[in-house]
Formats: sequence, structure tokens, C-alpha cells
Amino acid sequence: MVFEFLKKKLQSLTSDAVSAPEPRPGAAADYEERRARAEALHEKGETAEAVALLEGLAADLAGEGSFPLAVAVRHQLSSWGAGPPATQTAARDAEEMARKREETGVVRARQTGKASAAIPEGLERSRFFAEMTKEEIAGFIASTVRRTFREGEIVLEQGKTGRDLYIVTRGVLRVEAAVGEGRKLRMGVLMAGDVFGEVAFLTGRPRTATVLAETAAECLEIGGEAWDGVLAGLPRVRQVLEEVHQERARFAADVIVEELRRKREKGREG
Repeated sequence: MVFEFLKKKLQSLTSDAVSAPEPRPGAAADYEERRARAEALHEKGETAEAVALLEGLAADLAGEGSFPLAVAVRHQLSSWGAGPPATQTAARDAEEMARKREETGVVRARQTGKASAAIPEGLERSRFFAEMTKEEIAGFIASTVRRTFREGEIVLEQGKTGRDLYIVTRGVLRVEAAVGEGRKLRMGVLMAGDVFGEVAFLTGRPRTATVLAETAAECLEIGGEAWDGVLAGLPRVRQVLEEVHQERARFAADVIVEELRRKREKGREG
């Protein structure tokens, strides 16, 4: 599966710099549980407790080098009016995130046996963000917007224009492509840490597939123009996105060829 290629490629970029333990069982559940608990407190009007919980979660995630999730949490805090917009505090937040990462001494938190925020396994797919400098983190925060999607809502539509890039931070999204005569091919799913929209982001061409929320979902949206300056300082990111683009193109071609083969065989049987 093409998303497994992305996972392996991003892991290889940091294998020399990161000595990471095997993911703890229930890692994704810990992250979701803390966010869900904070949201429940906020809905009940217990805002101070909710903010404290998310502040602690953001700090833990930053300590593990999981900046996409940490940034999503900071944007959520801003949406609650718990502070100024994240774009205004990007430099301060980035410095704090980088400090938390340095305090841990590792990109992924050590196995201490104590309860802590753990990185969902899918975040291996966006592992290259873990090594950003504080200046790059600040640029990343300032260039991103937190977007939420209802189940069934279209995020990207095949054939439409737009250079926005997305990183999944919650939920599951489905990728499908129209292949003529009203037929749609299911290309795969996207989960926490997956990057998508890279084709239009890199080339400026129309979207090559439709992405829609299979469950309620959240993404960080990165505007192409807003992030060009940050991307220029992160050659690893551009390299990976270009390789993912090439691999997905090959994967899409294989899927279409297989669909044509099945159609021909069905025609013969009929």
C-alpha cells in the first residue's frame, strides 16, 4: 500500500538520529482519550480544567517530537479563546516546544512506565517534522490552520484546483478516484500523521483524487503560498513529498490497470 511506503520512507530519514522504542499498546487511544476528555470538560463549562489538560498534552507531544499533533492542540486552545491566535504566539510556542523536546533527550518519549501522551503509530508517517528547529516550528505553526470535517464531508475534490497540503491529526479519511462512467475506485485510507494533497502542492495541477471524511476528522491545512518559505528551509520535506508523489502516481496507475483488466474479464464472462 502506498501509505506504507510513506511510513517506511519517513522512518528511514530519522533512523540514524532517533532510537525509538516499539510503540506502546493503546498509544492512539491515550492521545484521543485526553483530547476527548478536555473537549467534554469544555462543553460542561469547566474551561480552566480543559485548558490545563490540553496544555499538558501539547507539552508532552512536543517532548516526543510530535509537532503536527502538538500544533493541532495549540490551534484548538486558540479556538476556545484560551489565548491569542496561534499565529501571534508562534515564536514563543515554538521555543517552548523545542525546549520540551530537548528536555526529553529523545524524539520519542522513553518507556518510563508512567502515564504520558504517546505518539499514535501513524505519526511515524510525518516523522520528518520531529527534527525541525525552533524557527522552522514557528513557521510551521504560523502557516497552518486547524480544520475539522464531519463524517462524509469532502475535503478535496478530484479535478479542482488548490495548493493546500494537509496532515491528518484525528479521524479517518477515504481516498477515491473517478474512472469514468460514474465509477469510483477506492484508493485507500488516511489516518493520523498521513500527508495528502502533495500533488497539487508540488505541481500546481488539479487534484488527482477525492478525499472525504470517513469519520469525523481533523487536519492541519498548510497553504501553498504561506508555506513556501518554510518548505525552502526543509529540503527533507520536499524530497519526501516528491517521492510520495511519484509512488502514488505509480500506485494509481496500477489500480486503474487492474480495474480495466477486471472489466475486460467481466465482459468476456457476459
